[in-house]
Amino acid sequence: MGISEDITPEDITPEDTQPVSSETIAAPIPNVSEEQIKRAREKLNRPDAEILFENRQSFLRFNRFKIDRNLITLSEIDRLIFLAIPRLLHIHQEGLPGYFEGNPPCGIHNFNFDHEAQKAVEKLFPDVNVRRNPELKPVIHTALLMGSVGSIAQTKKSDLDYTLLIDKNDFDDESMKLFQKKLNLIEQWTWDNYHLETHFFINDYEEVRNNIFGESDSESTGSALAKLLKEEMYRTMIIVTGKIPFWLISPVDCDDDMYYKLYQKLQSGGTLLKREEFIDMGNVDDISQGEFFGGSIWALIKSFKSPFKTLMKMGVLEEYMFGDTKSNLLCHQIKDKYFNDVPYLDIDPYLGMFERVQSFFKESKDEDALDALRHAFYLKVGTQVEPDELEKGSKNWRKNTLVKMLNEWGWDAEKVKRLNEYSNWQMMHKVDLGNRINKILMASYKNISEKNKTLDPSESLITEKDTHLLGRKLFSFYRTAPNKVDNLGALVDGNTAETELTFLLEQKTTRDKPTWYLIRGKTRAFLEQIPADNIIRKSSTLPFLLSFTVFNHLYNDDTQVLLRAEGGSIKDVDLTHLLGQLSKFISSVNIAALTNEDLLNEAKINQLFLLIDFGNPPPPEVTMGNINDCKTNDELTKFITRRKDRIKSITTTYLTSWGELFCKTYSGLNCMDRFVGELTPQLTPEKVEKPDFLKVYIPSGRKEILQIPWLNNYIIRSLKIKCTALAEKVAS
Repeated sequence: MGISEDITPEDITPEDTQPVSSETIAAPIPNVSEEQIKRAREKLNRPDAEILFENRQSFLRFNRFKIDRNLITLSEIDRLIFLAIPRLLHIHQEGLPGYFEGNPPCGIHNFNFDHEAQKAVEKLFPDVNVRRNPELKPVIHTALLMGSVGSIAQTKKSDLDYTLLIDKNDFDDESMKLFQKKLNLIEQWTWDNYHLETHFFINDYEEVRNNIFGESDSESTGSALAKLLKEEMYRTMIIVTGKIPFWLISPVDCDDDMYYKLYQKLQSGGTLLKREEFIDMGNVDDISQGEFFGGSIWALIKSFKSPFKTLMKMGVLEEYMFGDTKSNLLCHQIKDKYFNDVPYLDIDPYLGMFERVQSFFKESKDEDALDALRHAFYLKVGTQVEPDELEKGSKNWRKNTLVKMLNEWGWDAEKVKRLNEYSNWQMMHKVDLGNRINKILMASYKNISEKNKTLDPSESLITEKDTHLLGRKLFSFYRTAPNKVDNLGALVDGNTAETELTFLLEQKTTRDKPTWYLIRGKTRAFLEQIPADNIIRKSSTLPFLLSFTVFNHLYNDDTQVLLRAEGGSIKDVDLTHLLGQLSKFISSVNIAALTNEDLLNEAKINQLFLLIDFGNPPPPEVTMGNINDCKTNDELTKFITRRKDRIKSITTTYLTSWGELFCKTYSGLNCMDRFVGELTPQLTPEKVEKPDFLKVYIPSGRKEILQIPWLNNYIIRSLKIKCTALAEKVAS
């Protein structure tokens, strides 16, 4: 798509070429076969232009194969969107997604609007006559996809994550905002209309060449990943349209000197290739050992979102740290295969990563770790093999590949069936697998960390600031603290929502302390009769269990709940209200996306949810009366005090800037003053003043949620006065 193949072998002449000397060829790849050695010797006597030309042809054929495999995997409508997106990026025209009044930068270098893409645009936008713009000045040098697209791990639900390579010198602040707005509108169009997640990531190609990928803020990687990320890009990328990264056609064993010698030859017209067809994203010959420690910290953080994929990535880091990586990275293995006519069905970046890690685990870890790795791979790939297919095979290439692997591992139909039912596993069984994987991750991290200590400090590529930032992200997850709600869902890959839940109060006598149980399914059985596997969590209070349920995404709008308790203030209708209110109020926490500003400062409360219990039903005087009828301060104080004194308990549930959730109940006299005093040091006037900072719920047993406006205002005012006074005291 958009990459020309107009040079033929007949165009090569001896006058156009220069031989490659043996001095410029780097050391051969370790553990190579005799056939590979023979081919390498033959290449020594071949001219640069011929090698680069053939490499280009090999890459283009392989890239086309990956595009076709991607198209086959996508649904029909997603296929049309994929084909149309380059055109949407190339022009700015009314009637097409991404359009708004204005003149944003757009256009792709070497863009070719082929017949396939034209048909897709016509189907999606039959009423729009797509025009060409002869005065267009393209700003996108390359549009590429990276990740699982085109591999065994791609599914119909896989996101389309585009990296757009630009020259930031082509933009000023205003034009970059317009460009970003256009991209956001295209992303919004694909999601709102077709529920296809599309993302555009903008990278300056000069910075990519120099292994600069931003600070460790949000999804950026900072100095934690430099060449590691570039290696993954080269290994997995599909060039959708635009210029080809020169590395993809450079020889496999190309060191930096040879790489830039060949690139300069291209630029000066010393080859048969068009220089404007290529872009220099930099060479990857080897990766310094000093990079793997930062990479391992980042991998641990990403494991909170995707533990299955992270186990393989951490395995790659550990293998790299202790193995031979000179011209022997995964990206080199992929390139060596498509240069040497290995069948494309046997060239899969995801499979290649898994197979390399599996070999490493066989040599260095126990059977349990190897089995966990295979579990993670099978579940992450997402293609399910049925028992009869395990015996007879399948015509589907993904399934057939998996069948061969499962049989090699000695997995029987019962084990495969069990894994196929992963989405229906009990929460704690998912957590058990997550913990099992987490222990392997931590052991690998420890091995890399210990090795890193033996390196010269100058070799470490991660900055002190990024080490601190990433370390604090880990700390926010692993540290224990009173009243902290455990984030078990972070260790689970995939959906954790339950179809049915029971909240059960167990208290034999009034003298016994009450214990609340969160149970999988709806049950009226006695506690002793409930299988232990079905008990998800227990706590001394119901509000803590509710916070745990919401924080770990065990509840959604389709979950049915049962409350088994007598005499409490929270009734059935209150339980449903509370779960719904908490779900909307508590933000989904992505530990990897915590901001630098928040992590570099003390943890502060971002959101506060209060459950204020007056008894159920609340006393009449709590809801009666109008605070505006108070004429004096004395009347106002009496009005508020009379109602405050009727509060039986207040439960605070709050989310901090470090991504931690806490839940604590204050009971008895002066419970409001006590909670305000205790939370004040963690508050700032700026956060308290935000409109979405506070939410109050009062159990009432009513279908309509009870609102007491003056109460919210009073609490906000009290919190603001207290934290402002404290801030002024600290400042003085």
